[in-house]
Amino acid sequence: MCAIDALGIPAMLGSDATISSTDPITGKVIHIRLAGGRAEWEPASAVVFYGARPEKGPSASVCCGYLRFFATSAGAREFAEAHPEAEGEILDQDAAQRLGEEIFGPLLAESAASVADGSGPAGVGP
Repeated sequence: MCAIDALGIPAMLGSDATISSTDPITGKVIHIRLAGGRAEWEPASAVVFYGARPEKGPSASVCCGYLRFFATSAGAREFAEAHPEAEGEILDQDAAQRLGEEIFGPLLAESAASVADGSGPAGVGP
């Protein structure tokens, strides 16, 4: 699963979560515990590489392989250098969590609101 997806889905569902990933450079395990909107990352040095190939196409083929957790910024830089086809940046923990929440957080809230106010699909609503 893409790192940004993993960070955003708990916000979308309004739930706590535990995320486990493996640094593709070092093999070190990364754990993120999300509870009450706060995140605890292990190791404390963990970051996310947020990248994508410049062409258009489905997310699964253009960016998902480049949205990864890393134990350190150095590992993320090494990955970026090994994948020049993907333009991107290294996000610190707060920026990565904020991005995931901004992308995924409102998705179900918007659907639930449209069903509740009757503006959702025909035949759906209270």
